[in-house]
Amino acid sequence: MKITIFGSGSGIPEKGRVQTCIGVECDEKMILLDVGEGATSSIVADGIDVDKIEKIFISHTHADHFIGLPRLLQYLKWKKRTKPLEIYLPLKHIKIVEEFLPFLYIFKERFEFEYKFLPLPEGEFFAIKNLKLKLFPTKHLKKYQKYAELYGVETSSYGYLVEEVLSDGVDVKKFLFSSDLYSADEIKDYLDGLDLLLIECSHIEIEDIIDVVSDFYIPRVVLTHVSPDKDLTQMIEYARGKFDINIELAYDGMKIEV
Repeated sequence: MKITIFGSGSGIPEKGRVQTCIGVECDEKMILLDVGEGATSSIVADGIDVDKIEKIFISHTHADHFIGLPRLLQYLKWKKRTKPLEIYLPLKHIKIVEEFLPFLYIFKERFEFEYKFLPLPEGEFFAIKNLKLKLFPTKHLKKYQKYAELYGVETSSYGYLVEEVLSDGVDVKKFLFSSDLYSADEIKDYLDGLDLLLIECSHIEIEDIIDVVSDFYIPRVVLTHVSPDKDLTQMIEYARGKFDINIELAYDGMKIEV
């Protein structure tokens, strides 16, 4: 399983970082987890064959996790893609997105491939062969509850637990991508047995991450969704020294093999 961090930035624009987008590749097929602003440029810079992209999952529709999707669709059209594409997002937002795209002059009838929007699945499922995905709920959007009720939008948001199930059906490689969190405690139930933790550090403090992670053995911890107003260097060194945590900062184009 190969992971590419196409976008490691937070919602605050920053030179050298585009916004959240994670590619997960298995057997020459790829899924994307979130597609923030600038993600397409990062995907192009990486030089991947975009026909590898089988499915896209959107954890929530904050702009820094979603707004790069229209541009990606346009790029796939320009590349003359013909393979169908499935895009998963919160159920209430499907109709809104389908009605929004024509205002950007993205018309399904002009595409040589079919793209369709589907609700985020519940429970465990195989996103592609040998790659199992489980979305777990987070409370990241709870502060918007009264506005969500007024406008009829979701307050559901999700993190991702990803497993590569090898051919013997026993060996499993597993990583967690938190997407956005309300609290570091929200990932506690999913940390056991991880090979990699890819966790945001914009909405939660690194001290809280260390407090949760230090109770588990996780071979590699990578901090993403990096906010430019936080200097994490000292705390990273503290985590390495006191708790022997293999922790580091993500960057755009970073590749990790699990």
